[in-house]
Amino acid sequence: EDVSTRQVSTRWGRLLKIHVALPSGRGEAISILRRGNVVDLKIAVQQALGQHFLRLAAPDGRLLDPTESLRLYGLKDGDS
Repeated sequence: EDVSTRQVSTRWGRLLKIHVALPSGRGEAISILRRGNVVDLKIAVQQALGQHFLRLAAPDGRLLDPTESLRLYGLKDGDS
């Protein structure tokens, strides 16, 4: 295996696993690349929950800006 291939797969392979829920209580576990943006998370949530019109909020209630990096919001594995 080529060294550059291993580096790419390692760099892109880091996943953030979080639990998302609708106000109704219906939820799903989502895995997304840590280096992604909020829009990447939103697309994954839309697909998992079958809901197309969503606004995402952090655990503290702040609305997430789709243009921002996930890192900006400090999301960690296991967050809800």
